[in-house]
Amino acid sequence: MLGSFSLEWPWILLGLLLLPFLRRKAYWSLRYAGLGIMLIALSQPSFTQPSKTAALLIDVSDSLSGNALELSRELDLDLERTPDVYVFASDVTQTELKEDVPGFLDTGQTDLAKALQVLQASDNQRALLISDGGESLGEALKALPNIPVDTLYVASLNNTRLLNLVVPDSVSPGETVEATAVIESDMPTEITLSPSVNGADLSPIIQEVPAGRTAIPFRFQAADVATLDVSARISTSVSQPVQDDSQTAFVSVNNRTPVLVIDDPAMANLLRTQGFDVVETGPEAVVAPLEYSAVILRDSAAKFTTGQLELLESYVLNGGGLMMTGGPDSFGFGAWYRTPVESVLPVNTDLRTEVDLPLVGLVIVLDRSQSMSTGNPSKIDLAKEGAISVVDLAYKDDLLGMIVFSDAGSTEWAFQLRRATDQGKREMLSSILAIETEGGTVLQPAYEQAITALEQTEASIKHIIILSDGKLYDGGNVFGATGQVVDFEAVAQAALDLGITSSTIAIGDGADFERLSAIASAGGGRYYEALNVSTLPQIFTNEALTATRSLLREEAFAPNLRTHPLIPNNIGAAPSLNAYIATSLKENAETLLDGLQGEPILAVHRQGLGRTAALTTDLNGWAGDLGNWAATPSLMGTVVRWLQARPVAYAAQVNREGQSWHVIVDAVKDGQYLNNETLELRYGGANAAFEQVAPGRYEAYIPVSADSNTLIVVDGEEVVARKQVYSQNAEFDTTGGEETLQQIAQRTGGQVVDSSQTYRPIAPANQTQLWPYLALLAFLLFLVELFLRRFGEFLPRQKSQRQAGA
Repeated sequence: MLGSFSLEWPWILLGLLLLPFLRRKAYWSLRYAGLGIMLIALSQPSFTQPSKTAALLIDVSDSLSGNALELSRELDLDLERTPDVYVFASDVTQTELKEDVPGFLDTGQTDLAKALQVLQASDNQRALLISDGGESLGEALKALPNIPVDTLYVASLNNTRLLNLVVPDSVSPGETVEATAVIESDMPTEITLSPSVNGADLSPIIQEVPAGRTAIPFRFQAADVATLDVSARISTSVSQPVQDDSQTAFVSVNNRTPVLVIDDPAMANLLRTQGFDVVETGPEAVVAPLEYSAVILRDSAAKFTTGQLELLESYVLNGGGLMMTGGPDSFGFGAWYRTPVESVLPVNTDLRTEVDLPLVGLVIVLDRSQSMSTGNPSKIDLAKEGAISVVDLAYKDDLLGMIVFSDAGSTEWAFQLRRATDQGKREMLSSILAIETEGGTVLQPAYEQAITALEQTEASIKHIIILSDGKLYDGGNVFGATGQVVDFEAVAQAALDLGITSSTIAIGDGADFERLSAIASAGGGRYYEALNVSTLPQIFTNEALTATRSLLREEAFAPNLRTHPLIPNNIGAAPSLNAYIATSLKENAETLLDGLQGEPILAVHRQGLGRTAALTTDLNGWAGDLGNWAATPSLMGTVVRWLQARPVAYAAQVNREGQSWHVIVDAVKDGQYLNNETLELRYGGANAAFEQVAPGRYEAYIPVSADSNTLIVVDGEEVVARKQVYSQNAEFDTTGGEETLQQIAQRTGGQVVDSSQTYRPIAPANQTQLWPYLALLAFLLFLVELFLRRFGEFLPRQKSQRQAGA
């Protein structure tokens, strides 16, 4: 192989042309020779001799499991001498090609950058890097040497790994818990998933998985312990790395607290068979604080005070679980429309989406006697609010009218029966707001006028709502004079015979309860006692909905069972039920059981920090075969356990940002932010202090570690939160590895090598700088000339030469 001679500054050699013109003195030949050699040295001459040598840099990490080393031994190397061999993983060491991987080398990680740095420190002028390009440590492209690096890509081992184990943060004792194992495979294969809970093995799952990601669910019952240790591992018949074949997760188990069941005996008994602690009582149990794991209602809103309704709403928004079940006083039948409780339910009690509506004729007969002015707000103002809600609920073709009564001669129409068009509603609202109180309480004239007016309409549904707060003086007067007592039962019965139903609302503790109740009973309507006058608007609107909407679906049919995580596996088809209350599903709520026209029978919803459910059939009487179905107890138990799940006081969120975990903790207890907490994050042997960044919110950063998949938040020494994290074992994440190797070759002036061809490196030639040697020779000639000038006369030969010349 020929070499080459080169000059850095060849123009300096022009100085050689001046040498013949210099004056000649003694020993001039030596001086001229020294000057000529010095000029040549100053031109920086060098000699380059090409060589075919290169070091081998071999990846022996677990992602290749010796494959790169075996390939290196099989390569056809055209080299001048035996190459230096470096094997690397998390560290680098020099060895012989025939030797095995040293046992002290940690092959669990790959630091390609360190390998390149070691190469830079050696005296090699070229190297061949044999790797899959994966890096779990360092950044190779920021540690490139200044010599050419050729690269040979070796595909990493096919691998099937357990990417993640997804579990809920918390569950209730006895709850059926669904966990999901996320499998990622480089090739189609059969795997065996072996889950366990607190060391007890569950049934293994054998399944074919395709290339890519596959989610495999498994279920288990939550034991009554503080924490569930859920583990899973996978195995295959193919030889592969096993370092990423298992995962562990932790689930907190909530304390066992009872479920409050209000007026639903069938549900209470069913839950007891499922192992729940049940407190069965009435509305009087709804007092602060509500220390129950869930609340189940089957009653009318009229039986609850405004404060109780707001307490139930707050209970849900702050993390509680609430279910309403069907019955004669539930949903649309129970004055729940526009109450705080309805606002958190998964369903609306008003059927705004109903298509086929009958023509409705409704007359409100309102007591405006002087006693209605009492209270703050007054009873008349609350009655007006209720009447306005009725107007608001009416469809444009509905016929609405209102009669106000006090003394017999003061009975008058606030507005006649008319359609509830937009213009009609505006005029009705104006008339309602203009009502003033006066006189006594004489009902008969107003009641009879309402019946006469409705009799003359062609409405399909004809209904009267009577509201009064005092004794009815029909047949008498305020001074006690007696006359013929009006038989209101007969009047109501006669109206019913004409197709006109009557409902009554008794306000306050001075109302004529007996006669108003009799009117409702004889008139085929409903009777309400609004002892708490603040519930009057809800009662009004509920009665309007009940009387004018077809709320009860009385038709035996089999409901549709939806696919949902709360539905147990292999439950089969749902049997028939006899009736349910029609409602409409709210946005973002989820249906488990569908009724006619897709109306919800069993639905769930997340609201605030809590959860709610609605069962629109009645297990006490309407459920039919569904109530006797073997799967119903399990289904209801699963839903109630879902309701029992509480948001933890310290809720952690984790996001990966580069090589760090960004952890955010929201600290809220009983609806109140927890401020000034001293929280610490522990993970992979490292600790980090949290910093409060907002009310109840804390954040911290901690480096990602391959040694742990559990982040722990502690307050002092108490563990307040755990979070499972998954950072795919970077050793087996070789995505982009081949591209990285191409970049290394391109940036260092190397080449991408094909293993099927002979490797003939074009190594940088061994370049020899000649100028130091020339400069030394010129210096020596200078010394010789100097010596001869000083001591030449003493040399015999030189002396005789001078004499002869003389």
